[in-house]
Amino acid sequence: MNLSKQSGDPLSYSYCLNMYYRFLSLLIVSCFIFIGTVFSNTIEQDVVFPEFPALRHNINFWKKVYSVYNSDQGIIHDTDNLRIVYDVIDLEPRNRKGARRRNIRSIKKVKTHYTRLLRNLAKQQIPKDKNEKKVAALFGDNATSKVFSSAANNIRFQRGQRNFFSDGLVRSGLYLPEIWNIFKKYGLPKDLIYLPHVESSFNFQAYSKFGAAGIWQFTYRTGKQFMKVDYTVDQRRDPLYASDAAARLLKQNYRILGSWPLALTAYNHGAKAMSKAKKVKGNYENIFNGYDGRRFKFASRNFYSEFLAAREIAKNYHDFFPGLVLKQPVKTKTIILKGFAPVNELARHLKLTPALIRSLNRSLREPVFRNQKYIPKGFQLRLPDKNSLDPLIASIPSSLYKAKQKRSRFYWVRKGDVASVIARRHNITLRDLIWANNLNHRARIYAGQNLRIPSQEDSLRLAAKFKSTTASEEQKTAKEQFRSRPLPGKSIKTSTAKLSRKSAAADKEGSVVNPYIVTGNILVKREYTNKGRNLGVIQVETGETLGHFAEWLRVSVQYIRNLNRLSYRENIHMDQTLIIPFTRVNKERFEEERYEFHQEFEEDFLKAYEIEGVWQYNIRRGDNIWTLCKAQFDLPVWLIKKYNLSVNLNKLIPGQKILIPIVEDKTEAS
Repeated sequence: MNLSKQSGDPLSYSYCLNMYYRFLSLLIVSCFIFIGTVFSNTIEQDVVFPEFPALRHNINFWKKVYSVYNSDQGIIHDTDNLRIVYDVIDLEPRNRKGARRRNIRSIKKVKTHYTRLLRNLAKQQIPKDKNEKKVAALFGDNATSKVFSSAANNIRFQRGQRNFFSDGLVRSGLYLPEIWNIFKKYGLPKDLIYLPHVESSFNFQAYSKFGAAGIWQFTYRTGKQFMKVDYTVDQRRDPLYASDAAARLLKQNYRILGSWPLALTAYNHGAKAMSKAKKVKGNYENIFNGYDGRRFKFASRNFYSEFLAAREIAKNYHDFFPGLVLKQPVKTKTIILKGFAPVNELARHLKLTPALIRSLNRSLREPVFRNQKYIPKGFQLRLPDKNSLDPLIASIPSSLYKAKQKRSRFYWVRKGDVASVIARRHNITLRDLIWANNLNHRARIYAGQNLRIPSQEDSLRLAAKFKSTTASEEQKTAKEQFRSRPLPGKSIKTSTAKLSRKSAAADKEGSVVNPYIVTGNILVKREYTNKGRNLGVIQVETGETLGHFAEWLRVSVQYIRNLNRLSYRENIHMDQTLIIPFTRVNKERFEEERYEFHQEFEEDFLKAYEIEGVWQYNIRRGDNIWTLCKAQFDLPVWLIKKYNLSVNLNKLIPGQKILIPIVEDKTEAS
């Protein structure tokens, strides 16, 4: 058809040409809008989580840690300049007997080697052999003696985490969609959902030596601000409860600090400390390049870089881990319990296993599954999303629910006490006392222990469990169980005579130490009345704060301060005598909650870590227990005290000897 000759037609040449140009114009505009949107989003993302030029080498370093090197490999590098990598060494697998000690020696040997090379370069500056040339080349042609000397004191070891990260990616598939829904609810950037890769590799069982728990690694103190954390329920260990808490904490950090690099670093370093750093340096880039805060060390300085590296790998995991398949979320339904429920009875009624209930409700702690505690009233219990469960849920008998929670009973061992007498006094068998407290076959106890007294129900359960066991077999079984958990006094084989003598000395004092029993006097020393108020006197134990006492007593911190004439900023310390009020809580209830607090800490620690033995440390001038535990032993103070009950840890004397437990990670978490 000739359009030019049909000018009157709606489909005339001019009309079609006009429409064509309009369409083309619209297409071009749309393309520009699309490109602009994409570009804008890219820019926005860069603004939210900027990758500063100064971070480039750090990000690349952590990408290699997460995606190249496994946990049987280690990187020897400079602490401040992660571009400088001296060596990558092979390590023995951690599950091999004695591997930990041999790996420590290997790492020390390699670090000593490079320290010597750097000190040689600091003296002469001109490299003499190929090893010195190799090291010198890392620093460039203009490196001075001062640079080499400083580097000699700046060598660090980093274990590879490729296998941990890979496992974490697989696990993350269970939770990421729901975590994103939670973060979206709080208006947070989506990429924050990848932060648990840095904290825990999405390991819900992750537990640090200083009490940080769950995929978001909340400490006890911070966790209590956002979640329920006690002897029965610890929401830090539930990925979804903890994610909601993390979202609130991150949003709070951002509100205080005004940028995500600062807010993320505050997740590790604390918002208050980062506010101080911001005041000194102004912005994140300046803080990274030159802030010299007392606690702003390697972990805090690298936290944002680690996040950026983990984010890139997690978003593009197929490029780094080809063929990796993520787990899929499990569909669940939730019921609210109308009373306190024994987990075994509830599982039996619902035709489920306690193990399945545990897997869907990670916040329920071990005492629930040991039948020492009931699932609390009002608990939001997750169950499989199956229609067949509906009639069983509807028919839960009221008789299954209990009116009250089980009480924790304990006995503080005094000098001269005998286990059999304690058992008889509490109307339980010696066997039950042994099994409830992981005692050895001789039921050996010592002053300062807090023995758990099993309830009548616990005794019946223990009796049913071991009803087919004769008295001699019971003794044998108890002995075998005891031996399967090496005690701190058990010496470590060594060919060095000096170390053998240390082990022998440790055996003499530490052989009676049972790490599975809470130590310390958590009883109220004295009760009295003053001006119509019921008061008590206690001795402060390790890990306790005024906040803890206020929580257990249902009073304000200021009330306790006023009773003890403590100023606003005055802290309490271990072994200090303190007056407490019994206005809202009686003595027995206070002691129970105090006991459960310490039991919770110690049980969680010993679930994650194994005590392999002890070694002996000689106190030096200037030592204090807090610095030693944090910087040298990498152990909590309460654990050190457990092995040194006769030592005043507040006043260490040069030349004094203390016992230090050797701790091994059971979970192999990063």
